[in-house]
Amino acid sequence: MLCLLLSLTSRFIFLALLKNGKCLENFCQDNFQQHSENFSLVLQRILKKTKYSLSDIEKIYFTSLPGSQTGYRISLAFGLTLQVLNPGVKLYSLNSLLFQAGKNQGVSLISANLKKTKYHVAVFQKTKCLLEPQIIESTELAKIQKKFPNYFIYEDFCLKANNNSQNSQPINFSLNFRKLLPFFQLFDPQMIE
Repeated sequence: MLCLLLSLTSRFIFLALLKNGKCLENFCQDNFQQHSENFSLVLQRILKKTKYSLSDIEKIYFTSLPGSQTGYRISLAFGLTLQVLNPGVKLYSLNSLLFQAGKNQGVSLISANLKKTKYHVAVFQKTKCLLEPQIIESTELAKIQKKFPNYFIYEDFCLKANNNSQNSQPINFSLNFRKLLPFFQLFDPQMIE
């Protein structure tokens, strides 16, 4: 079974091609505001390198909102178009807040605006949601961090080192996909946000 994994809902572009659970090729790069320019190029490069074509893809797993609306639209447009060409293709999606936290114990934050005055937030403990996704003002972050003191802080697809956004590292997209594949939900086009 050939699966395409993609995450375009952050400033990073991540694509991977899996065959029967084994990663054939992947690509991850900081790609701020360039997803529409680079998505098809990266996908073509991966398909060429692995000697597969679009018609070979059976499943697509992608991250959904919250996050980059453009990245979400690209994921949807690609997946739904591929389904028109091959109705057997299955689409699966996962909320970006859960994807970002992975199977860890974490406060998951995604900026709701460029000034970072508002955040989408949720708190997870090994995929169990302890604080339902919601939008908060940045001034409310301290209260949430105080309530969950020993939790990792994930912000905009980076793990913050010592709660400091200046010292942060990108999440491991490949690892999070592998661990969370069973949690992706079959995508229902009727529920497009």
